Amino acid sequence: MSRVELYFIRHGETEWNKEGRLQGWLNSELTENGRDQVKALQQELQHIKFNAVYSSPLQRAVETANILVGETARIKLDDRLREIHLGSWQGRKIADIWEEDYDRYFAYCNKPQCYKPDSGESFLQVSARMTDLLMDCSNKYKEGKILFITHAVAIRALLLNVLGLECDRIWNIEEIDGASVTKLVVENNQITVQYIGKIINNHNVIEI
Repeated sequence: MSRVELYFIRHGETEWNKEGRLQGWLNSELTENGRDQVKALQQELQHIKFNAVYSSPLQRAVETANILVGETARIKLDDRLREIHLGSWQGRKIADIWEEDYDRYFAYCNKPQCYKPDSGESFLQVSARMTDLLMDCSNKYKEGKILFITHAVAIRALLLNVLGLECDRIWNIEEIDGASVTKLVVENNQITVQYIGKIINNHNVIEI
C-alpha cells in the first residue's frame, strides 16, 4: 500500500496580473493582495507536514514558496514547474496582443489545439514536462505529502493528462486563481484528483 498527497499551488496575484500583461517565463512581483492571498493560504496549510517542497524558479513562485514555507533551504527549484513560455508575447499587454496578433491569440484562447507558438511552448509541451515531474515524484515518494508552487497554465496542462482530456479542453478545467490549491492523490499507482482551484476567501474555504 502506498499513498502520496500532491498539493499544486498557484502563486499569488502579481503586478502584471493586475496590468493584464502576460508573464510566461518573465518575472513580476506579487502585489500586496497577492501576498495576503498567500498568507491566508499559509494559515490554512500550516497544520500539514510536507515531506518535500518544490517550486518553479520564477520570481512570483519563489516568493509564494518563501511565504508558505518560511525555510528557503527546504525549497527545491525545478524548471519543469515553470509557466508556459509565451514567446514574443511575454511582457506584453493582452489588449495589444489581441490587436496585433489576433488570429494566433484567438487560437490560444478558443482553439488551443490549433495554437502554434512563435518561439515558446505549446500546451502539449508543458503537459509533457509537468507529467514527467509528476511521474518522477510518484516514483520517488511512496508516502507523505508534497508541496508544489507553480502556475495556472502549468497546472491545467498537467490535468489534461491526469484527467485524460484532449488539448482543446484545457480552458474547460475549473478556474485556478491566485494562491489556490489543486490536490492530487497517488495511491497504489492510481492518480485521482481530489479538488481543483481550492481557494481562501475571507478565511472560508471554498471548493470550486
